[in-house]
Amino acid sequence: MAEFSFQDAKTIIHAICNAAENNEFPTRKSFMDMLEANPHLAVQGYNAYAKIFYWNAASIGLYGYRLDEVVNKNLIELILPPEMRAFARDMISNGAKTGKMPEAGACDLLKSNGEYVTVYSGHIVFQWEHATSPEFYCIDLALQTESVV
Repeated sequence: MAEFSFQDAKTIIHAICNAAENNEFPTRKSFMDMLEANPHLAVQGYNAYAKIFYWNAASIGLYGYRLDEVVNKNLIELILPPEMRAFARDMISNGAKTGKMPEAGACDLLKSNGEYVTVYSGHIVFQWEHATSPEFYCIDLALQTESVV
């Protein structure tokens, strides 16, 4: 699993979120092409009910869950600590109504083994042409941790 400095992660995640906001991914395919070109990004796709439909290899490495373990599972219950879950539900609900997501930032999320991992996380919502419902994506980069000697 690749780890990034805070500043590098912030720059990368903000660039992707800004590109999405500026409609630089007009189709699902254009967004998926960008993700394929950036395999270091841990990406989770989910619907307005937080049910996961997309989980890439970097997410497997970061969180420890295989694809077959997460599809149709609730993203909030899977990787968010209990104290963040109400906020996340509100964020998704608001994003479904407004098409806007909160500013990207650093947070501690849960791995499959119960350990915390610090990530820089950005959230995007797409309502592509002819889509019946919005698609949400969480894009995470693991942050470097200070080693104690």
